[in-house]
Amino acid sequence: MDKLFNSIWFVRILAFFIALTLFIMVNQNNVGSPSLLPEVPSAPYTIENEPLEVHYNEERFELVDYPETVSIELQGSQVSISLFQLTSNRSTEVFVDASEVETEGEHVLAVNTRNFPSDLSVSTQPQVVRIELREKQTASFPVHVELENTDEISEDQALGSPVVNPVNVDVTADRDTLQSIEEVKVFVDLTDTDKSIEEDYPVHFYDENGQEIDVQSDPNLVSVTVPITSPNKLVPVKMLRENELPDGLSIDDVTIEPSEVSVYGTRNGLEEIEFVESEPIDLSEIDESGEIVTTLQVPEDAERIDPEEVNVRFTIAEEEELEFDDVPIEIVGAEETVTFAEDAASAITITAYGTQSRLARLTSNDIQLKVDASGSHEGEQSLPLSITGPSHIRFELGENETKLRFSE
Repeated sequence: MDKLFNSIWFVRILAFFIALTLFIMVNQNNVGSPSLLPEVPSAPYTIENEPLEVHYNEERFELVDYPETVSIELQGSQVSISLFQLTSNRSTEVFVDASEVETEGEHVLAVNTRNFPSDLSVSTQPQVVRIELREKQTASFPVHVELENTDEISEDQALGSPVVNPVNVDVTADRDTLQSIEEVKVFVDLTDTDKSIEEDYPVHFYDENGQEIDVQSDPNLVSVTVPITSPNKLVPVKMLRENELPDGLSIDDVTIEPSEVSVYGTRNGLEEIEFVESEPIDLSEIDESGEIVTTLQVPEDAERIDPEEVNVRFTIAEEEELEFDDVPIEIVGAEETVTFAEDAASAITITAYGTQSRLARLTSNDIQLKVDASGSHEGEQSLPLSITGPSHIRFELGENETKLRFSE
């Protein structure tokens, strides 16, 4: 035997037969029958629960019913089946082509396969399946906001009405699904909330039994604003001013916009607030009609005001004067018998300064000229006069004081 293997021709002949055997094994399926090697018996290979794809016009139809899986039977050589089984990254597909379907309803269509090895015979069970398509429709639904845990809001805060944007959302689905939608809601949880909310929330759909329906809307998220504010009240704006207009000018009219603002604070604090004052406006810098923006002062007991600024519109005109003679002086605040002293004036001349239109409407009845006699006095006392009258009119008095006689 050693002598035989030492023969170069024996080794060459043996290598040739080994190579030939390997070639036949690899290409057994291509060399036809009968094979030179013993044929491996073939057996069908069945795949259960293979996913079934349905191709259809998804923009137009809703797929409401179809078998999700089918069985597949492969026929071929054992080698091919084994190779198929060993292939982990297969691109095979089992599908129903409903892309040409133009009407909704039930359709019976053939099950197709593709991308299986060409040397395998593929059959499906069943070979045809029933699918049901429903034509999509679009409907619009109003969105309602449901606030959760509203009792978490402090008693010192006011919960406003929620605002949702957009008010309606569109849903595209089959007719039955659209008809089943009873409510469309977004939920806003107020737990640990101490200020206004402005966020986006997902939209939920429910049927008449309160069961949620799985549909998509356009948009899927809506913006919800929930005002949470402190107690507040509406009060008028009072304009403060300093200095005087340039000589020869007078205010004919002043308009404040807005004339009222909201003040926020505690309930007790708000009870003491009757108006909001502006920062003083320097009249010496105003020489013609126009509009300015001025900041408002936050009252001591308030948290904030809204708005924080107002527009003040001035109408300026030339200043004129009008004289009133013998305007009576009224004694006020007297706690004991008091009269004018013998040589004191009980009426004086007053000069009013203002625009022509304001002076035209001014009468002596609009003027209150007073002397304050309150307090403890004895004998005759000279006391200052005070005068009040319509807005935007200034007065000059012929006398600035008068003398009163106090009796025990």
